[in-house]
Amino acid sequence: MITVELISGGSDSLKVTYVVIAAQYREGWLFVRHRRRGGFELPAGHSDDGEESLAAAVRELTEETGARDFIMEPVSYYSVDSGSGRQFGRLFYAEVQSLGEIVDTAEVARVRVFRRMPRKLSLPEVMSFLFRVARQHAG
Repeated sequence: MITVELISGGSDSLKVTYVVIAAQYREGWLFVRHRRRGGFELPAGHSDDGEESLAAAVRELTEETGARDFIMEPVSYYSVDSGSGRQFGRLFYAEVQSLGEIVDTAEVARVRVFRRMPRKLSLPEVMSFLFRVARQHAG
């Protein structure tokens, strides 16, 4: 069983290892289809060594979706426990104005805009939880 929880008042001192970006584009949300996992997921990735979570989120959104012109803000820290210990991440919200070419074609098969959460998700417990949080944050 996978448990996902928001962490109030968190900081990068939590050893954030993963960032997820819920990005609105036009009338929907950007999701990427991951080549290895097969399903759709929000743009996401690991922070590089010494990289702040905001910088990692900007890099991942740009690489995975081709986002060019966007604003981004942090939403919340969160934890995921899949039974082998808790890992920490940070959720961001972005409003994207324009898209270019996908840089990370090794992991991302395609980018698609959905009005609702797609049915075929990778990591469904985590992605559905974080999408609901981001949608509520966006109003």
